[in-house]
Amino acid sequence: MSPSAGDDFSFPMRVGKFFDNADRFLNLGDILLSRSPTFSSRMIRFLSGSFFSHAAMVFLLPKEMEGLTRTFVIESLFRGVGVADLETYVAGLHPIEEVGILRLEGQGFSEIFFKRANGFLLNEVNKPYDFRRLWRIALTVLFGAQQAVRRINRSPNIYRHWMPRNFICSGFIQFGLFEAAQIDNLDVRRVILKNGLADPSKDELLGITPEDMAESSKLTWKYVIRRGFVYEAANYTDAKRIIASR
Repeated sequence: MSPSAGDDFSFPMRVGKFFDNADRFLNLGDILLSRSPTFSSRMIRFLSGSFFSHAAMVFLLPKEMEGLTRTFVIESLFRGVGVADLETYVAGLHPIEEVGILRLEGQGFSEIFFKRANGFLLNEVNKPYDFRRLWRIALTVLFGAQQAVRRINRSPNIYRHWMPRNFICSGFIQFGLFEAAQIDNLDVRRVILKNGLADPSKDELLGITPEDMAESSKLTWKYVIRRGFVYEAANYTDAKRIIASR
């Protein structure tokens, strides 16, 4: 829906108005970090040491398809890679889902770049979640990197059989950005979303967590969605303050 000159777009803004004007506020490729009071969210936050439990990327905006009125994201979930209506993050069964929205900005990061990144991600539809990688991250958080590696190396074969080696949610988003940067001949260091990680291995790249993204100097904080309202966020500290407010 196109905004009129008389519309008031001050923040905080009701979620419905924000999504009615999604083309104004959101860009293709925006990154979403989310958390909720559900058991699975709490478990992932504990295992990964993250404030947020999930990451996704804006995949489709209303302006991109005639008749489309919703905004969609692409994500890696326990049941596999898929596309979801963004509004389900702040409505549906768990209306107190809290969402942060961040943006990768700079020369070369055009709409074409993000379409390419999303294309790489779409190719991975139905790839299962990488529980083994999440387990390794959890051990690193709990015991330190060297001890975690030793524990993984001593793990029984059963763990290697039932834990598919594919994506965790944030590593999935990182994969798409990295692949797109390579195709566009951009310096891939510009899309590595973990501070201090300049020349990562594939394992390090795919092991990037929601916390790494939240803290990343490459991303600009834009908004926080909480309990029916959207707030502008200046940085990660500001985002956590908004979420913690009563």
